[in-house]
Amino acid sequence: MSNLPPALALATLLASACAASQSAPTSSTPPSTPPAPALPCSLALPADDPALRAELEPLLASAVARVEAWFGAPFAQPFTVTVFPHRADFDAAFPPEWGIERTECWMVASGVADRLMLLSPRAWASEACEHDATDTAELERLLAHELAHVYHGQHNPSPDFVDTNGIDWFAEGLAVVVSGQLDSGQLASAREALARGAAPTSLARAWTGKYRYGVSGSLVAFVERELGRARVIELLGASTGEELLELVGLDEQELLARWRASLETSG
Repeated sequence: MSNLPPALALATLLASACAASQSAPTSSTPPSTPPAPALPCSLALPADDPALRAELEPLLASAVARVEAWFGAPFAQPFTVTVFPHRADFDAAFPPEWGIERTECWMVASGVADRLMLLSPRAWASEACEHDATDTAELERLLAHELAHVYHGQHNPSPDFVDTNGIDWFAEGLAVVVSGQLDSGQLASAREALARGAAPTSLARAWTGKYRYGVSGSLVAFVERELGRARVIELLGASTGEELLELVGLDEQELLARWRASLETSG
């Protein structure tokens, strides 16, 4: 990632290719196990926490594999993963055009076509909420969620999603599905929203409120069940809500009605 914020520039970053440890064997004897595939990214870490690399790289490798397996193809281009030691550094890294001056406590990562930004898990206990840094399964799914955004951005006309409109429910729902977060608990929140009369009456409301992850994820899962994964992958190129609906082949109210019915019958 270029143009790092001044707060982060005060510290020296340790940066290397994610797969730097996968060097070729110096002996002519074949290795007992094949080397792990190179990851499509570079990893920048705070210099005062060298142990974090050993903790994050296996989770990052697993998350990359999860995302590429779901889409059936590798990332289209390399990207950078930058870990910020504190919330202030994380916030300062957001470009002005994103309109984010200060992130909410639950926001600990962000992904677009060329970068994944992560608040160091070391800071979650004191500078974040709703996340448990000791839960490695949760951390791997969170990385996969953001990597799904990276993959999406690499196939969208607006790589940083700034020039999109009305696709929030799809972008976030897709990341929930790809990462496995829907299966790990978010589907239950979608059913709770329906049971409590909090299900959205418009797609603009899907990515809002307490149930936003479960609602958006279950909407994308419904589209996948109805139309197949290949059609969902086609939706990566849509920049507007209208384009999404045209590709899905349903109007907004029909999509929501059929989604609600599928939740009711599958509960």
